Amino acid sequence: MSWKRLIVGVSALLLACTQAPLAPPQAGFSASGKVNIRQGNQSDTAQFAWRASPNEDQLSLATPFGSVLAELQLRYQGDEIISAQLNQAGQITQAEDPEALLQQLTGLQLPVSGLRWWLRGQARPDVPFTREGEVLLQNGWRISASDYRNGPQPYRIELLRDDLKVRILINEWITSSP
Repeated sequence: MSWKRLIVGVSALLLACTQAPLAPPQAGFSASGKVNIRQGNQSDTAQFAWRASPNEDQLSLATPFGSVLAELQLRYQGDEIISAQLNQAGQITQAEDPEALLQQLTGLQLPVSGLRWWLRGQARPDVPFTREGEVLLQNGWRISASDYRNGPQPYRIELLRDDLKVRILINEWITSSP
């Protein structure tokens, strides 16, 4: 193989790895379904509803019977979260780190900072990532999106990190037209 072909091949590979990920939603989307969080011998399951707009996301977590556990609101400036607010039974708490806030107040470990993109099978644009085939590697997480049902959005997302496994099953997608 000549050096020229090698350089062209490596350049094409690097270009494929640096494709621009999906932008923040311009007109919004929502997804609802179930999330299962398993760490070691402990497992928690909740219903969720995620509503995204260009500058704000809202995550509602409920028991399998529909009682609201918590509502998390994330505000963005570009791709960066600038504030997180958790409403749990009328008690509102604010923080800059949504994962720590959610875990402290509900006991749930959920990587909400990346979910805006990971729910759609895309990489978070402000954090480096790589791919192993169909698996996205970002922030120490292995993200697998599948079951696209002949459309652009996945209906099954699996997140793995150390002994933490998060399984998201989406029942319904709603997208808004720009």
